[in-house]
Amino acid sequence: MLYELGRHQIELPGIAPALDAQSKIILWFEGKILTQDRQIAWSEAEVQYPYSAREFVGMLDGKAYFTASVSQVSADQSLSSLRDIAYLDETAFMLCARSRGLLEWRLQHQYCGQCAQATHQVEGENALSCAPCRLRFYPRISPCIIVLITRGDQVLLAQGENHKEQGWYSTLAGFIETGESAEQAVMREVKEEVGVTLKNIQYLNSQAWPFPNQLMLGFHAEYDAGEILPAPGEIADAQWFNIHDLPKHPPSVSIAGWLIRRYVENYQS
Repeated sequence: MLYELGRHQIELPGIAPALDAQSKIILWFEGKILTQDRQIAWSEAEVQYPYSAREFVGMLDGKAYFTASVSQVSADQSLSSLRDIAYLDETAFMLCARSRGLLEWRLQHQYCGQCAQATHQVEGENALSCAPCRLRFYPRISPCIIVLITRGDQVLLAQGENHKEQGWYSTLAGFIETGESAEQAVMREVKEEVGVTLKNIQYLNSQAWPFPNQLMLGFHAEYDAGEILPAPGEIADAQWFNIHDLPKHPPSVSIAGWLIRRYVENYQS
């Protein structure tokens, strides 16, 4: 979490308690979250739809949160995407992101990928196990780097091929390869995507970004050398932008937007 550290008492993953009147359950239908009056959680007594087995999400401020997928909803039930929740409340977004990850993990690891035998729940932890292979399968997390590159009062922002229709420019990002450090991934991704080299790489912050399962490690780096050369087929455009004349870019709810806002505020102060 970027901004709400210390505002809540959070226990993840913790040991699943018994359901009680204070417990909350996050329900999903066809990839969207059931909502009501901008709320995303119901007590067990209020759940009126048939749902799959529950997954324990964690404890938040002493209350237990669970999640499940439902097979049907009423015609007047409102639904929200995970991105919608991100704009409402950061803590709710974290809980929903974790709940979706747990449901997908359970669905995608019903059978062992090595011997195809059914997996079973490991008692006391979020793990599925294959008895014949003795393999364990945990909820997937994919580490990624995301970096804001600066040159005085300018920032280097790029527009991905998949986002050029929306007109968004953002910081550069990419997955960490096997055997790489995060800092090596920063250097490699930037060189591959826009052709420049960096100096003074500094880690700043992180954010879970569940589209589908990234852990974004946020960095700031200074430009060192090279001309911008956008990677064909991946980067539609990349430019230096003055901090007083920025293009359409991500909001601060994302770590990309947070990195940009932080630099602009610090540079002007």
